[in-house]
Amino acid sequence: DQPLLAFIYLNGGAEHRVRPRWTYEPLADHFGLSERERSKPRDDGYSGAAWHIHVQWTRQRLINHGYVDGSQRGWWRLTRAGLEWATRLAPQYPRLKVVAQ
Repeated sequence: DQPLLAFIYLNGGAEHRVRPRWTYEPLADHFGLSERERSKPRDDGYSGAAWHIHVQWTRQRLINHGYVDGSQRGWWRLTRAGLEWATRLAPQYPRLKVVAQ
């Protein structure tokens, strides 16, 4: 959960929000996933990569704990509590800062 929270903080600009599609590759790089692991299909038969579902479930946990606001479709934004936690976490994850989206 912490790497996703730090990623949103480091790359979310003044509004502390990111598009979901911005998260998958940098987080996969962070965890050292192979191309095969990144593109492995979902086990449930639905389309899409299992990795994307894993990141999306992580986001859902952050919403459930009050760290990410889930009210705006297509954007993942930190709440006040998420911003406070991410501010403390971000120094541990400097490599998650992406230069351009």
